[in-house]
Amino acid sequence: MSRAVKGLDHVVVMVDGIDAAEAAYRRLGFQVQPRGFHRKLGTANHLMIFEHDYFEILGIVEDTPFNAERREWLKDGGGLANVALATDGADLAFDAFKAAGLQPDAPLFFDRAVDIAGKMEHAQFRTVRIPKTNMPVVGFFVCEHLTPQFVYRAEWARHPNGARGILGVTVIAEQPHKWAGELERYFGAGSARRDGAGLVAETGTQPIHYLTRADYGRRYPGVTPVRSGDHPALLSVRVDSLAACEALLRGNGVAVVKPDAERLIVPPSEAAHLTLELRER
Repeated sequence: MSRAVKGLDHVVVMVDGIDAAEAAYRRLGFQVQPRGFHRKLGTANHLMIFEHDYFEILGIVEDTPFNAERREWLKDGGGLANVALATDGADLAFDAFKAAGLQPDAPLFFDRAVDIAGKMEHAQFRTVRIPKTNMPVVGFFVCEHLTPQFVYRAEWARHPNGARGILGVTVIAEQPHKWAGELERYFGAGSARRDGAGLVAETGTQPIHYLTRADYGRRYPGVTPVRSGDHPALLSVRVDSLAACEALLRGNGVAVVKPDAERLIVPPSEAAHLTLELRER
């Protein structure tokens, strides 16, 4: 059965200065893919690829109408900006979102050049963006991969820090429960459930957690969020061995916070305004 949304595909981390961000993520022990350029969008990126998902650092390299909203957002700092949702088809997602009253933009095609074993190929995508008027704090868009073989490659998913995949996203929201109805327009009836004062959105794969700022502070002590208002704040990533990952990070001079034996927190000062939570599960 084809589905308009079938979980999380990737996460977009906006950076103000892509050269410095690239260096930071290499220092964090990721295999950072060579820079790709979205000529149509005026942006450039580096990917951290896993087996079934990935995250990217994205920077502005040319002012265009397509990136005006992102340029405005960057004025308050970088960090986690969007969650891209997996789909069985951009047209299918467009129709579903339109029926849900989300007023989606028409599907947009774009591509970027990719070096595959010395041969230049073009990774191709179709995306469907939802305007800010229907954004439950974190911005969602749907991403259809027309050439997944040029993105998800086993040799690119081997990271020195042992990273294996995305575990979830955490959003700071002073009134988490008010977003339940909006989230269900994306993920279906019953997909948003209360969790104490917070909210969990079940996307179909990895969850998105909505926490109050006070609860976020208790869960991630010693980490100051980049922004003062509601915003997507943290990306959780699974690693093979927390001990090995910690040794690599400390060996590279990365300042980390260890709130308990099961988690390492990389503060935004070390990861181009993104907070990273590293866990084995």
